[in-house]
Amino acid sequence: MPRLDTVLVVLLAMPSVAFASKATVQNQETRSELRQDAAQRDWNERDAREVTDFANLAAALKDAGQDRMPRRYRDVNARVQEAITREIGQAQVKSAQAAQEARQSGRELRAGRMDASVTGEAPDMFDSRDDARDCDNALARYEEMVRIGTMMAALQNPIERGDRAAMKRNLELTDNFLGLLRRDFAAARAEAAEDRVELRENR
Repeated sequence: MPRLDTVLVVLLAMPSVAFASKATVQNQETRSELRQDAAQRDWNERDAREVTDFANLAAALKDAGQDRMPRRYRDVNARVQEAITREIGQAQVKSAQAAQEARQSGRELRAGRMDASVTGEAPDMFDSRDDARDCDNALARYEEMVRIGTMMAALQNPIERGDRAAMKRNLELTDNFLGLLRRDFAAARAEAAEDRVELRENR
């Protein structure tokens, strides 16, 4: 009889252990999501400042070009080039992070499908699709930044020689890059809002 009691106790405890294990995993995921949300807020605040700063640089570059102030134009343009290099680097990091999140969502979806084969509970595919979309968009924005940055880099020697056509084209590309930064910032804010909704739902 004692042996039978022990077996019953173990069998009754198994669901509790499984529940506790699942709760632990969920708590870890929630903490991870909270850290990610805080990091995203910091990124968005920094991005907002940098978009404003770049818009001011673009305006200063345009003024110098219109007033035919080549030295002033070159000085502002050097700061524009530094900002573009920085933004491309940050876009690369964001793209890599989005790819990592998409891979993680894919793993979670596959694990959910395996659980579904046992529990019959269908996994949530929406998070995985959202992360895959965000990954594609982040990569596309990064590649477009690189494309514009490469074209602008090719104009720098003619600009140093005072080539007016190169300066004009450089202004157009600066405006294009600013537009891309604004779209990137708007997308990041939208993604952060979606993530906060998901976090509340998961709680």
